[in-house]
Amino acid sequence: MNIKQRITSAYRYIEPNLFIIGLLGSIGFPAYYFIWTYLFPQPYENLLLRLVCTLLFLPFVIKSLMPKWFYRYKEKHFVFSICFSLPFFFCYMMIRNEWSVVWIMSFMAAIFLSIMIIYDWLLILIFTTIAACTAALIGYMTMGHIGAGFHASYLIVFSFSYFTGICFNYRNRIEIESKQLFSQSFSNGIAHEMRNPLGALYASQEVLLELLPDTLTTDPQHNRLISNAEVSKLRDIIKDNISVINNGNNTIDLLLNSIDNQKISSHSFHYTSINDVINNALNVYGYKNKNDRNLVFFQINKDSMFFGNSILLRYVFFNLLKNSFYYKEKTDFKIIISVYSKHNETIISVKDYGKGIPSTAIKNIFTEYYTSGKKNNSGLGLSFCKKVIDAFTGSIECYSTENISTTFIIRLPIITSPTIDKIKYDSMSTKKILFIGNQPQILTDLNHLAYFYNFTLCYEQISSNNIISIDEKNYDCIIIDINLINNSLLKKLQDQIDTTSINIILISHKDYDTKIIPTETYKPYFFEYDHIDTLQKKLTTQCFTRTKQNNTLSSPINVNKTKIMIVDDNVSLRLYCGILLKNAGYDVIEADNGLTALNYLQEITVDLILMDSQMPIMSGIEATKEIRTNIQYNLHQCIPIICYSGLLDEQHKEHLITVGISDFLVKPSSKAALLSIVNKWLKS
Repeated sequence: MNIKQRITSAYRYIEPNLFIIGLLGSIGFPAYYFIWTYLFPQPYENLLLRLVCTLLFLPFVIKSLMPKWFYRYKEKHFVFSICFSLPFFFCYMMIRNEWSVVWIMSFMAAIFLSIMIIYDWLLILIFTTIAACTAALIGYMTMGHIGAGFHASYLIVFSFSYFTGICFNYRNRIEIESKQLFSQSFSNGIAHEMRNPLGALYASQEVLLELLPDTLTTDPQHNRLISNAEVSKLRDIIKDNISVINNGNNTIDLLLNSIDNQKISSHSFHYTSINDVINNALNVYGYKNKNDRNLVFFQINKDSMFFGNSILLRYVFFNLLKNSFYYKEKTDFKIIISVYSKHNETIISVKDYGKGIPSTAIKNIFTEYYTSGKKNNSGLGLSFCKKVIDAFTGSIECYSTENISTTFIIRLPIITSPTIDKIKYDSMSTKKILFIGNQPQILTDLNHLAYFYNFTLCYEQISSNNIISIDEKNYDCIIIDINLINNSLLKKLQDQIDTTSINIILISHKDYDTKIIPTETYKPYFFEYDHIDTLQKKLTTQCFTRTKQNNTLSSPINVNKTKIMIVDDNVSLRLYCGILLKNAGYDVIEADNGLTALNYLQEITVDLILMDSQMPIMSGIEATKEIRTNIQYNLHQCIPIICYSGLLDEQHKEHLITVGISDFLVKPSSKAALLSIVNKWLKS
């Protein structure tokens, strides 16, 4: 871990407590000036130096009011402020006060405080050393000496204080990191174990849907076991099951991506339709009775967009619906959900005509572990809902009249509000952008934006290789200079746009002689560059817009004699993939683990391998290593190997790429996604 990463880690560790630290610092420095000047006079005081320290701590208190540009330097400001105001200030004052007992004790306290705030031992060692040496140098320059009152034994005391504090803090840090690592490993493990049965269930549903005919009109009536109406009903049931499974997988994604170090991360936030989220929540909510859906009424005059996470907002509605339905036996019970806009916010009202909440309980309902008369209730639902809405920089309130109704009011800021701009600005620093092209002005402007937003910018020349390997690059947005793309590359690019979930911007420079007129296919991605301001707006919009893959299946290549090997220990998933690929015309070979796959490869030649990463006997990772490095499999060393896994975070992907994996497919995947990625690699 380099110094920059250490600073980022230290800042994230202390960030929840920065307000308190800033408050104590901005009040304490001027307050102690009067204490050491008038109550307990010291030989030397410096009001100007204390005011500088106060100003350095003040941004911690008013962080939400600071301008955008400050966020780029917030971590550097944090480290500089702590080092200047603690080790430097107290060391300098100790020297100027000729090593008096008061200032020796104060300097020791400053050491402990800096250790508590910057928990990284290496950062503390480096910056304390720099700060102390600087203080000694300035002290010498202003006084002509620094040794008056100094005794060598002080160094022993300071060293003991420093190393003792480091040891205790290091133990605390290891314990915290161990808990975080355990939490992450536990979440990943649970997610993987949940995906496996969900994947098997998804596969069986897709297979049934694939094998079940649309109609039975060609069959004689006396040979039918079921009617056409029943076939249609079965297909609807299967589609509903697939929708439920997809929602389960979305929840797993939420577990892995949206909760970061025990807080809700804004890194997964995007532009989302409120109408779509509410309709989706109402359609997939687990009603205990089929008629319960008829008790919910949704009214919206005009759809609004909000900036947040659609899965998290859907969870909020699930919780509110669950609480409302708890008292559904009341006469004339119903739930009314209304959405309307007012001033600079979108207001969502969820009103149920149930039992109501006592006025004495209203003030506590968003408190963790508080529950109002419900059995088997943890009291965590509404408190988490509040955390979600707070993370969206909105608010949630509750109004209730006993035995009449309860209304929850959710207020969300519009996507153009300053508070949303600050969240987007902060989130942009986590983005990774790729520019493919050679237009110097565009590249210059992108570098300016990268500096302003602190995102990672990469650059590549246009080639066939980097056009067809878009999905491998793990970028949040890829900007492609469309003026430099010929017809053959344009066709390859179309295939990538259809199958990728990465945001694409096809950029055309107005100074080119050839005027690009985009077709309907490319219009959603097309952008004509004219100024850095419009580029900034397009980029920040695109980075937070979720793209939908085209579910229209591209026509497969000539599949005659094309062999695909499916390697997975899950029989249902092998059956599912096998049927879909066979129906598409491919020749399919199945293996239940990596060792079986290697044995087959010694006897037959295949064109593509679809491989699970974790299997008994031999994993997909071990098998891939053998295929890529063992001369025994030299005929297959360059064939596409697609990893089919239930857990694919960025770190895991990077590891798999180094092993030799060509591409990735998350379990379970739709028929469209499976065939698209297979066609993509067999075409390239």
